[in-house]
Parts: sequence; structure tokens; C-alpha cells
Amino acid sequence: MKKIKITSILVVLFSIFMTSCSNEPIDPVLASQLENPSNNGGSSGGTGGSGVFKADFSGQTWLADNYEANIYNGQIQIVGTKGTGNQQEGFAFLLNGSSAGTYDSTSNLLAFTTSNSNYQYLGLNYANPTQNIGNVIITSINADNHTISGTFGFTGYWSDTSVTNILPIVFSSGTFTNIPYVSQNPSTDTFFAKVDGTEFVEDNIDVSAVISPGFPDSFSIVASKTNGDNLGFRISKSYGIGTYQFNGPFDLNLTSSYLLGGVLFNGDSGSITITSKTATHMEGTFNIIEKNFTTNQIKTISQGAFSVDLP
Repeated sequence: MKKIKITSILVVLFSIFMTSCSNEPIDPVLASQLENPSNNGGSSGGTGGSGVFKADFSGQTWLADNYEANIYNGQIQIVGTKGTGNQQEGFAFLLNGSSAGTYDSTSNLLAFTTSNSNYQYLGLNYANPTQNIGNVIITSINADNHTISGTFGFTGYWSDTSVTNILPIVFSSGTFTNIPYVSQNPSTDTFFAKVDGTEFVEDNIDVSAVISPGFPDSFSIVASKTNGDNLGFRISKSYGIGTYQFNGPFDLNLTSSYLLGGVLFNGDSGSITITSKTATHMEGTFNIIEKNFTTNQIKTISQGAFSVDLP
């Protein structure tokens, strides 16, 4: 298991992107990855390394300091960032495929997160969600060198729709060349839960460190299926052995989400119990009532249990 993964981060982001056009900020797991890319060999837009990640917008050329990619479970995830701390910003792409080709904005995630903000410019026109406003083109995947290259361009709309004076940004001439990628590594992590009495049988378990301005440092644990369904939670790193309550989707210390067939549910109530925790491993149990806040539909998560290595 890598020390910091981008899979669960982008899964959560993609879930919200596909199911919500509200003015809520995207879960801080995206900001976590934009602040903590593992930089698998890339540096300073290619200075000292072979990779380059850049784009033109607002009259300037933007050049990434760090970048990384993952290819597994039939998806490609790519992140490029610039700056440090609260000044960090960057692109994140989640593409539903694992081969060279064109991935448009209508069925894939294209995002740019700015510094000092929990909001993003998304490849999504809230006034016309089905409009194709950009794409990512994967031009080559080098399986021998484990690098990926391509181009991108899209119009980004500010995700806080309550703000009307922020104009869209056109991101053009985007390229990423020889970006190192990794595939999912086997791990000993385990995850179990039943949804309305039926076992949730995952294909993958992802554990990530979450660092985002305005939120406590946290861990994200997400179990996902190859069809896109996923179930997971974010929990404050400060929590030790004990029982903690879920208090809705805006709690700073503990949140949960469940994605089923493109419909997003958020943890409304319930509890999680950490039964064992060290610097490198955590185990626990959980029971959660997940709620879709548009339809008020409820999903009951029961008999939850997890045992994971920590990043």
C-alpha cells in the first residue's frame, strides 16, 4: 500500500460530482491529494525528472511541481499540483477507462482546485449538466516504464453556485508527459458491511491521509466496486480507541458516504467504534444510517467492521 493514495480521494470527489449540483464544497479528500501527491518520480515540471504537467489559463502557463497517476479497477486517476501548504493548487482527473483514448467531461471528472479554498473549478456547467465542455485525451500508456501521457482542455465552472460573480475559466493547451503511474498493490486490509441486510462485496479498499485547510487531519477509508458503487468514511486522526457518533455530512471530524448506482447517500446518524489503533494500523466497527438528502431515502449500514494499515 502506498503511503498516500489518490483512489479514495477521487472516488469521493467523483461521487459528489456525478450526483450533486448544489453549492456545497466537495469533501476535503480532494484537497488532501492536491496537498499531498506522492510525486512518484516527477518534479518541478520535469526539472530533475522526465515528466511535465502544464496548462494555459488566465493569460499564463501553469506548470506543476508534483504529479502522479494511478491505473487500476478500470480507471485512470491523474493529479498535478503546484505550490505548498495553503498556497497549493492543482488539477485532478478521474477517467472511466484504463486505455488510451478520449474521455469527455460528461462522463468523467475534470477539476482544478485553487489555493486557500474548499471549492473547485469543475468541468461541469451547472446550467446545462449534459453539455460536453472539455476532455482529457490519453495519448500513450507505457507499460514498460510505467508512464502515462496525454492532453487536456476544459471550461471550469466554480463549484460554489451561490457565488455569481466568479466567471468560468478556460483551461487550454493542457499536457502531461511521462507522468509516472502505479497500479493497485495487494494489501491485507479488510472491510465488511451489510447494506439493508445484504453484504457489500467490495473489489478494492483504499486508505488515504486527508489534510485540508479548515478540517482536522483525517483518514479516509473507502471500499469500492468496479461498477462505481462505494462505501466509506472519513475520521479524524485525533480519535483514539472509543466510540464516536455520526452527526450528518458537515461534521468536521467524522463523515460517511455511500454511492449506489450513481445516487449518493451521506452518513446521517450512527456510530463508529475504534477497537484498536497504533501508528500504522487501525481496527473498528460501525453502524450508519445513510441518507439521500434530496429524496430522504434511507440506507442502513450494519455489522460494519474494518482492519486497515494506516498511511
